[in-house]
Amino acid sequence: MSTATVTLPPIEMRRGAGRVAGAAHDSFAVAARNLIAYRRVPQLLVFSTIQPVIFVLMFRYVFGGAIKLPGNTPYVDYLMPGIFVQTVVFGSLAAAIGLASDLKSGLLERFRSLPMARSAVLAGMTIADLFRNIFVLALMPAVGFAGGFHLHNGLVPFLATARSVLLF
Repeated sequence: MSTATVTLPPIEMRRGAGRVAGAAHDSFAVAARNLIAYRRVPQLLVFSTIQPVIFVLMFRYVFGGAIKLPGNTPYVDYLMPGIFVQTVVFGSLAAAIGLASDLKSGLLERFRSLPMARSAVLAGMTIADLFRNIFVLALMPAVGFAGGFHLHNGLVPFLATARSVLLF
């Protein structure tokens, strides 16, 4: 009877700045994996963009005439900021569902066996969702402007507000 000996290469432990750079690299690798899912299953992106468009059209044209506001500010100028926030909050549900499906399929256990940062899975999903939210929040003002939305304070405060919504 003979025994086989297997030698494994030593695992490098990252330290200091290499540890942070390695965690960032791992996070971007997981983000790229999650972004590939949008290319392979375009329904994920289509449904996350159609829902806010339907909300804008529904609340603007179906319910908009029923709501009277004091002053000269149109209803759509109150509607759009709420739709922006609602879109990002509903988008976070996609991250939760993706994380739950990865947990159920055993993917997280496979990731744990790899020499990668433990924070990379959550950070990568967050980065991929940020790119999706950027796409959706770039589409929403176009739909709002077509429905009569106006910027009252200019472009710079609007972009600062969009940035704070994306940081959420």
